[in-house]
Amino acid sequence: MVDKIILQNSSGAFLMNNDKYLLMLRSPTREIAPNIWSLVGGHMENNEINDPMETCFREIMEETGIQRENIFDLKLRYIIIRQYKNIVRQNYIYFGKTNITEVFDTEEGTLHWIQEKELLNKVYTKTYTEMMKHYIETPDPMERIIVGIAGKHKNKLKMDWSILEDFE
Repeated sequence: MVDKIILQNSSGAFLMNNDKYLLMLRSPTREIAPNIWSLVGGHMENNEINDPMETCFREIMEETGIQRENIFDLKLRYIIIRQYKNIVRQNYIYFGKTNITEVFDTEEGTLHWIQEKELLNKVYTKTYTEMMKHYIETPDPMERIIVGIAGKHKNKLKMDWSILEDFE
C-alpha cells in the first residue's frame, strides 16, 4: 500500500499533415523513456492544470516551432491513467492537423513524419503502444474521448477502455 500519492499531469498531441503523423524519437539522454517514440508534449505547468489543451499548444510550440495558428481540428481523443509507484500519471492526448512540415529538433529528441501504416511498427511506452493499437484498430468516427486505465492481469499490462460521456 502506498502512503502518499503524487499526481502528475501531462498533455501532448499527434499532429497529422496529409497522411503522415509527427512523432518524436526521444533522446537517448532522457531520464524517462530514452530512445522511445512518443507524441509531442510534456508536463502541465501550475497555471495549466485545468487546461490541458493550453499545455498541448505550448509544448508543440516549444518542441516543434509550430504556432497555434497552424494547428487545426485539435481534439482530445484519449486520457490515459496509470500508477507508477506512488505517482498517478494522467496523460491528455490530442490528435490534430497542421499545414506545417518544417519542424526543428530539441534536446528532447528528433522529430519525424511517419506514415499511418508505420505507426504500429514503432516502439512506444507500454501504455502508448496499447493506445496506438486502439486508435488504429478501433476507429471512432464520432471522435469521442476514450479513457484508458492501465492495470495488471497475470503480471502483464491490461488496458481497460471506456468512452467518456455525460450520463445525463
